Amino acid sequence: MRKIRIFLAALMAVCVIIIGAVSFHSVEEIHYLKSSYPGSFTVEDAFYAALVEFIKVHIISLPLMVIILLAAFLLWLYKSAI
Repeated sequence: MRKIRIFLAALMAVCVIIIGAVSFHSVEEIHYLKSSYPGSFTVEDAFYAALVEFIKVHIISLPLMVIILLAAFLLWLYKSAI
């Protein structure tokens, strides 16, 4: 029982780390675009780049959030079963 709880907690931590890494990468990518093309990178281009990164982060994060919620639910079930 204890191994399952440790595994679920570690799984949740890994998912949060992956979401953080993807989010940080998206911010760095927008910053790279802004610094690489300073003269031709307009506000509209920045908006569309941010929108693409926003969608990318959410597509990657959605399954990970489902995993986190399921793991939290299973932890709650194991806690209430004791």
